[in-house]
Amino acid sequence: MPDKIRILCVDNEVNILNTIRRQLCDMDVTVYSALSAEDGLQFMRQTDPVHVVISDYRMTGMNGIEFLTSVLREWPATTRILLSGYADVDSVQEALAQGQLFALLHKPWKAAELIKTITEAIALSHEKQHILFPPIAE
Repeated sequence: MPDKIRILCVDNEVNILNTIRRQLCDMDVTVYSALSAEDGLQFMRQTDPVHVVISDYRMTGMNGIEFLTSVLREWPATTRILLSGYADVDSVQEALAQGQLFALLHKPWKAAELIKTITEAIALSHEKQHILFPPIAE
């Protein structure tokens, strides 16, 4: 697993992706972006593991919950965060209750809230990675 934390942000609005990248610039992380859920899945299938995925709820094609559910199936150690200003409360609460999502951030969010949530998500990703793929004792 790479040493540097890898975060994938998926949103169909470039300005949102740029804002997230700016707000995380002081953290020791690598931030990648995709403009659709399909592009996000393709990126994840072609690269090293991603620790945290932040996805918008409302996108063309599959919505954020559908995308993050796919991420959960293929990469269970990846921590998933939904970002939205429009999310249907019932479906989001159900996804949170079922463990499909780690957190929901409402647009507009505060930089401190994003950083705190990302920090907690990274810690959870490390825990899951250790449980799912324990180090081999020599």
